[in-house]
Amino acid sequence: MTEARALPCLEPATGRGREQEPVGAPFFLPGEPARAYGRAKPRLKLEIRDVTKTFTSAQGLIRALSNINLTVHEGEFACILGPSGCGKSTLLHLIAGLELPDHGEIRLYSSRAKKEKKAEKLIIFQEAALFPWLTVLENVLFGLRLQKLGAKESKERAMHFLALVKLEDFANCFVHELSGGMKQRAALARALVLNPELLLMDEPFAALDFQTREKLQQELEEIWRRTKKTIIFVTHNVEEAITLGDRVILLSGHPGTVKREYTLPPGRPRQKETPFFAELAAEIKRDFQNPGRELVEQVTG
Repeated sequence: MTEARALPCLEPATGRGREQEPVGAPFFLPGEPARAYGRAKPRLKLEIRDVTKTFTSAQGLIRALSNINLTVHEGEFACILGPSGCGKSTLLHLIAGLELPDHGEIRLYSSRAKKEKKAEKLIIFQEAALFPWLTVLENVLFGLRLQKLGAKESKERAMHFLALVKLEDFANCFVHELSGGMKQRAALARALVLNPELLLMDEPFAALDFQTREKLQQELEEIWRRTKKTIIFVTHNVEEAITLGDRVILLSGHPGTVKREYTLPPGRPRQKETPFFAELAAEIKRDFQNPGRELVEQVTG
């Protein structure tokens, strides 16, 4: 059974440009932070009901996910956290439509007319997957070809998002001339330029060094604040999930199930030096050490 946790403030929000919230914020349930702080409750964006997924192996059918039930709201930054092999990436691929569930339903509540030819869901992988024979600008422009925009409008739009990820000065560079962090920025710009309703990120900073990862976390948070995108972010890094997420969804080991949810208050940026941050990270890490499931479960019948 999923255990929901509501959390007090990491720190009081002070200063101009930050949302004001009371010291010692009230407890609230997942999906209800807006009501607790007197904001309009966001509408539902994604609903996952009783989703199960199995794969065929030499030993038989292996259950990767079992009875996943989740909801994500408009504009939410949801982090899916769990140990390696718990089905995090599989769940993201199901949401993206790259895989189909064996059972259950995944529903995206679109705010767009069906006739609009715009991306609803886009996924960014751990590897940037850019086209090496194209420049950074050409990579970002690639997806816009399907939207039949004029050349001038397409370039202006692409340059806008390259500026957003701080790559406007590298627009004419090729992929091999970029660092790992710059490649991920380019992949993010390529996704954002298509204005997806749901942005899926599969451990995009896992292969980067510590300093680059922290810098990109800060930049992604700022981009999210400015674009108001709904983001589902997969990670196995506890501190990263607490830093970025409005909600942290912890998966158990195989077969993956939703073990616990932590809803965090809206005050940002989150300070890793606070006692609360350290205590929450320690609590979640204890759950990693006690997944409560066997590593592999074979499905019979």
